[in-house]
Amino acid sequence: MTDVFSEKLAAWRDYAETPWARIRYGVAGEVLRRQSELLGERIRILDVGGGDGRDALPLALAGHDVTILDPSAAWLDEASRRAATIGTKVTTIRGGLDDLPAGEWDLVLCHFVLRYRTGDDADVAALASLVRPGGRLSIMDVNPDGRVLRELLVGGPAAALAELQAERAMVETFQTDARKVTVDAVAREAVEAGTRPIGVYGNRIANDLLVDNTAKGDPAFFEDLLALELELCDREPFNRVGFAWQLIVER
Repeated sequence: MTDVFSEKLAAWRDYAETPWARIRYGVAGEVLRRQSELLGERIRILDVGGGDGRDALPLALAGHDVTILDPSAAWLDEASRRAATIGTKVTTIRGGLDDLPAGEWDLVLCHFVLRYRTGDDADVAALASLVRPGGRLSIMDVNPDGRVLRELLVGGPAAALAELQAERAMVETFQTDARKVTVDAVAREAVEAGTRPIGVYGNRIANDLLVDNTAKGDPAFFEDLLALELELCDREPFNRVGFAWQLIVER
């Protein structure tokens, strides 16, 4: 999978500039900001599968000690370059979930990684073991239920039914497929690993219901959309229908 991601870095840069990507990082970033502030003024953060650092760099800029673990050297180079551009720095380690570093962190991130794993590995338990007692773990992935609603809006009931019945999901940016991962299944594994759920947050809730993307390029419209997303992200039932879910657990 490393080669797939490395080859698609340019496509990822293009995606990251879209309004919907900015919504995704804006909402997740606010959730992470709140979590990091609760944990201390300067905390140790490990981003597993952190790629180019778009989740972790705002935390480094806020003064936290950030380490990014990723199997792609090209993406880690991108993270270091982007950190230097905004006047901060991060530590990078080449490796994946099978190469987790020793030690404990205050906050561990693992976003959009589990879907590329087999599901047979004890990945959630391994991630939880990296968190210090009282620390927190953020896991994020694509929401299979949100994909069904999106397909209904853009393709109609037949497309939605096909998505509902499909065993795997297409990842357009990387032109590959991945397994479907539900927040409830991950939460159960997290509890079995000795953590307790703190919250479930939805991401790209309103955005993915607006299938006409034209207005999203307007700055005023975008700010209203982001404000709405931030209000909806932790409210039931809205947090269950977005493009992605973000689970926060505490050890």
